[in-house]
Amino acid sequence: MASWSRLIWLAALAGGAWAATRGRPQPFDVESHLDGGTLWPVSDGRVYHRAVGAGPDLVMLPGFGGNVRTWEFITPPLAESHRVHWVDLLGHGLSDKPPEADYGAYAQAERLEELLRAAGLERVALVGSSAGAQPAVALAARHPDRVAGLVLVDPFLVAGTGVRLGIWLSRQLPGTSGIVLRTLSSQRWYVRLGNMIGRRRPLSVDRATVDRQYLPYGAPGYLDALPSLLAGVDPAPAQASISEVQCPVLLIWGAADRLAGRGQALALAASFKDSEPVILEDAGHVPQEEVPEEVVACMRPFLERLQREGLAQDGQSVVRAG
Repeated sequence: MASWSRLIWLAALAGGAWAATRGRPQPFDVESHLDGGTLWPVSDGRVYHRAVGAGPDLVMLPGFGGNVRTWEFITPPLAESHRVHWVDLLGHGLSDKPPEADYGAYAQAERLEELLRAAGLERVALVGSSAGAQPAVALAARHPDRVAGLVLVDPFLVAGTGVRLGIWLSRQLPGTSGIVLRTLSSQRWYVRLGNMIGRRRPLSVDRATVDRQYLPYGAPGYLDALPSLLAGVDPAPAQASISEVQCPVLLIWGAADRLAGRGQALALAASFKDSEPVILEDAGHVPQEEVPEEVVACMRPFLERLQREGLAQDGQSVVRAG
């Protein structure tokens, strides 16, 4: 009887594991979802770019596993005074996802610089969420002439103990971590859980929130590229570039961020030469989706400052030339 009981429990566990991991994102045609955007050729593939509005250029990058739709709530008011550019970095959203590409901060920064050159964008303000802050910082350090200022929203430039442990384990067991990551990331419940952990109010995550992140997972090559994407998300290389960033930095941080706390946020802000930290009490890791009005209110005076300083620099150049 005991052996039958164990067999029943094992069968139940196996059935539960199968039911929990049998999902797969629905394949979809990227070209049919461009929504006025374009796929621009860069090193190793094509990246998605869409622009709306008019004015100074504002380029917005999503975080790891995310896509440009994370910015849809703050874009309309910002597009009243700026030309807002949505960019999915290689491996993200609607962009190509080559499985063996280098997805580290420096490689992504160089691809971003290629895009800026191709699109004729000489000097931009860069907005990066979570891991999207890494190539933003790297670009500002390597190509300071391209970046007028940085807006870093809960940037993944510092990592808590749990995150550091996860990165270490993925390096020690790359094959196993790849299988686990591909299995979990294909499940809608896992995407929902991740969104719930990332928010101050977990129960606010609805179907539309999950859809916004999950749809691009059906893009060709996404699951195959996940191990390389994970290998490139280590914040250490971008951390090394912080001391080289000369432009002004606005750091927006949700007080309920579970990846890194308020103290780490303030310490990070102190690492930049010219930074302004803002802590939003009613937000977690994605304040652009949780409290979009507050994020826009924080960004407006900073962007106005960048515009004033840019005009002043242009004026000084004219005087010197005369």
